[in-house]
Amino acid sequence: MGQIDIRAGDTYPGEGISRGLARGLQVTYQDCNLTGEGMGIGSIALRDHAFTYFSRSFTDSVEHGRVTRTFSIDTRMMWGIHGKPSSLLTRLIEYATRFYMRIPRAQVLLMLPVFPLRTLFGIHPTFEPVSPRGKVTFSYLVKGNTIEVQVSKGEPLEKQEKLFLLNELSARWFVAGWRHGRRTAPPPGWERISQDDLPVSFHDPVHGIRFFLDGVSVPPAIPFAIFQGREYGKDLAWAGFCIQIGPADTIQNLSPITYRIGLSKGWSS
Repeated sequence: MGQIDIRAGDTYPGEGISRGLARGLQVTYQDCNLTGEGMGIGSIALRDHAFTYFSRSFTDSVEHGRVTRTFSIDTRMMWGIHGKPSSLLTRLIEYATRFYMRIPRAQVLLMLPVFPLRTLFGIHPTFEPVSPRGKVTFSYLVKGNTIEVQVSKGEPLEKQEKLFLLNELSARWFVAGWRHGRRTAPPPGWERISQDDLPVSFHDPVHGIRFFLDGVSVPPAIPFAIFQGREYGKDLAWAGFCIQIGPADTIQNLSPITYRIGLSKGWSS
């Protein structure tokens, strides 16, 4: 039986729409890349009232087996037509994304025209460097096939800003949910879940692997929400979990936010 390999590689550029963005820990099984287009275990995005920001750069340190990765939020996502970025188009898409995330039951229908329209009008994202919007530090401790994650931020979150703690693997392999010992349909895009629903899982039936989130702990004064989601298309292929921090008036200190990601072998369909 092969082993699940969890590593903090710094050379994997990713695939598809997110190629070139900084990722968290990568997951492989035998010769199969289970991360794919996903952002890995423990990566970051930030959204303000108009734009979404990611990281392209980070620094690593290792002490007593714990990997600490500090991401610089230094990249803004812009949408454009035929390679020409448009602030107006970006704002419209960001607004539509917020609406989309609020109504999970309608997400399948809402997504039907998206890829044909993107192809017809040549709409694609671009990522441009910006002055850093802050830094976020993830600390990962790998214990077998479980990753214990701690998150902190050096600068306060401003009003209307939200942080997204991303934990994504490839939707090519993680094609279904898993609940009460049985496969279920995957969520249609981002679906908000209750902390009482944890652990929540995705299932890779080819390799018999379950990928799950559990143990989310956020200080009481910090507003947060938990989402699970999956999208699979021409240049999108992710499945995973997101912890949204904020929005609120200025949040001075995020520490300590902790959660666990697990990968469990031997789960056949």
